[in-house]
Amino acid sequence: MLRPSTLLKPLCLAPPPVVNAMTGFLSTLALREPLADGDLDELEGQTVRVEIHEPRLDLSLTVERGRIMPSRSAPAVTIRAQAEDLLLVAAQRLDPDTLFFQRRLSMSGDTALGLVVKNVLDTVAAAGLPAALAPWLYRLADLVPDQPADPGRMS
Repeated sequence: MLRPSTLLKPLCLAPPPVVNAMTGFLSTLALREPLADGDLDELEGQTVRVEIHEPRLDLSLTVERGRIMPSRSAPAVTIRAQAEDLLLVAAQRLDPDTLFFQRRLSMSGDTALGLVVKNVLDTVAAAGLPAALAPWLYRLADLVPDQPADPGRMS
């Protein structure tokens, strides 16, 4: 069976600035409501590094003038997780707390900023994504094997 992590491997071949710019653009679309509501204001000028494993992708992003942008600054907080776990969080099939307590999501650096990111992930519904992206997100999440039946699954 084809796994979402396999589909992400071509991103590893793209130059990091291109991957960061694309991720910033898509994140701005997905998080437009929290950005507009000021829920991410604490991240303004702060770099969040997301280290994704399987496949290996490192993203460095910041909030700048209401948009998520690539950053070259040293990270204030680093979040680490598997690609498929982050996909399940984005599709609201697994909550970040469950991953954290199962040691499948880790955070280092300024944990207060990390909690801002986690809290936004907890509240953002995939239904808030642009209409063209949400169905793809759900389809990719369906491909993740061994999803929990109930524990940690968000309602």
